[in-house]
Amino acid sequence: MCKSILAVFLAGITFIGCDSDSSDFKPGYSGSFGELIVVVPEALWNSPTGDSIFSLFNRPQHGLPQKESPFTIIHVKSEKFSSVLTGHRNVFFVDVKQKYSGQEATYVLQKSKWAKGQVVVEFSAPDNASFLKLLSSDIDNILDIFTTAEMNRLIQKNKKFGSKAIRKEVLESQGYELFVQKDMRLEKNQEGLIWMRLEREKPKGGFQHQISQGILIVKKPYSAKSQFIDSNITLTIDSILQIAIPGPKDGDYMGLADQYVQPKYTEVNFKDNFCKSSSGLWEMKGNFFGGPFYQLTLLHPNKKEIIYLYGYVFAPQFNKREFLREVKAVMHSITFPKD
Repeated sequence: MCKSILAVFLAGITFIGCDSDSSDFKPGYSGSFGELIVVVPEALWNSPTGDSIFSLFNRPQHGLPQKESPFTIIHVKSEKFSSVLTGHRNVFFVDVKQKYSGQEATYVLQKSKWAKGQVVVEFSAPDNASFLKLLSSDIDNILDIFTTAEMNRLIQKNKKFGSKAIRKEVLESQGYELFVQKDMRLEKNQEGLIWMRLEREKPKGGFQHQISQGILIVKKPYSAKSQFIDSNITLTIDSILQIAIPGPKDGDYMGLADQYVQPKYTEVNFKDNFCKSSSGLWEMKGNFFGGPFYQLTLLHPNKKEIIYLYGYVFAPQFNKREFLREVKAVMHSITFPKD
């Protein structure tokens, strides 16, 4: 098993939060989107406990066509964790020592500990067993901390660099606000429906390859709780896609590829509104290509409408994780200004 530089993922939790004082006087964080530094002593990393850490952080992310975990893990030995690395955007720090004897294993979230805008999750435990027990039970919460931090960073990036003209047009025509990606265009803007796209190319192997990202948002009347049943959401999304996103030739259309990967639905509290999220694969019906999608089914604050937000990625030559994260950030930026 190789545990040098590998993919991982982390996201939002019930935690103890500590904002460091005087963060304005600290440098900005370093590192690329999707990176996570795991600071673990070499002896611990090269032990069965280290294998367990690796396995927990390297679980494949649901709904991606290739095996990808939500973050790229960079292991750093505690002895080598110097000022060059302490400013990284995401840090998972482990301190297992006998000085904690008699105490329970615990962890805290510290914001801007060594760099402005940084997120650090710091574990302390008296022994390997108690550390691993807590990590195993809370891994989803710990992953959520880092995922939420990355999402918020992307939202702030889009707020700064995304099209203000699209933001204004969507607000005036649809009644909600979004922070879109730089160079994203508004493909359709109809009553109760928008479709936004970002088309670009990226080099690999000496050739330019297509990357497509898109977001479809549709409003429908809310009439019954049964609209939030998983199977009903799937049917609704499929019917919307068939009409709204055509393929390259007549008769082609985008649809959910649920015969390959079943969408995974989760209830979420979305800014104090009831919501279900799901992820899975889409395919172009009548053709032979597809990719991952992410979807939110959201009860509008007015309790009279359901908002279906559907985001997709097409990037056959590349890993999809970060492209899908970018789409999610736009979707999660939606707000409903009060009248």
